[in-house]
Amino acid sequence: MSTNPEYESIATLETGANGAEPVALATAAAPQPEPPVEAVHAPDAEAVAAPAPAAPTAPRVTARPKWFLPVSIAAVGLIASGALGYLFYSTNNTLEATRHTLAQTQLTLDSTKQTLAAAQADAATKKITADYVNLYTADAGKVRTDYEAVVLCTDYSSCRTSAQQALNDMQAFQADRQAANVPSSLASSDSELGDSLSAGIASLQELINGMDNNNVAKIKEGFNKLDASMLSMAKAEADLGSELK
Repeated sequence: MSTNPEYESIATLETGANGAEPVALATAAAPQPEPPVEAVHAPDAEAVAAPAPAAPTAPRVTARPKWFLPVSIAAVGLIASGALGYLFYSTNNTLEATRHTLAQTQLTLDSTKQTLAAAQADAATKKITADYVNLYTADAGKVRTDYEAVVLCTDYSSCRTSAQQALNDMQAFQADRQAANVPSSLASSDSELGDSLSAGIASLQELINGMDNNNVAKIKEGFNKLDASMLSMAKAEADLGSELK
């Protein structure tokens, strides 16, 4: 037994084979006695110390999951896509309205162009008509004056001069008419005028030939044909007045 009062161990000896010295197999520690329980007295209220303040706790950092960044990017993309989509939609509506306005304006412009073209054509036609009427009035007035002079002449000299002047003016009238831009609405009366002038020119040529050759028959025939051509010219002038209305 150990001399230490707190510990006590038991050793078991086993004799070795062939008379060898005994061998210690195991040493077991003796059970330790429990310390004496002291009486616990309840402390006074004043003696109880206040609890120590808790140490500040560091903020807890939570790691974001791996899918957080792609989702954030996708969310931003959706927002941007939505904004762009609305912008495109709004812009497209504005363009459509502008196209509609341009189409309406184009229709108005086309109508205006047609009106201007018609007015220009009408003005051009009126100018052509006015030019023709002016030509007709001037030349026909000369021919009528010449005809009156031929009818009223009393001697060879004055009759020959009057007849030649009438022939010159009729030929000039015919040339002016043929060179003129005749309106289609006056084509019929112009054709009648051309026939009457041709007949009048032929009658004056015959009259002058009769005077120059002292041929009474040709003189009478020339006068008769001249009268007929002047009546035909008067009829063409009446038809011209009807076409101008």
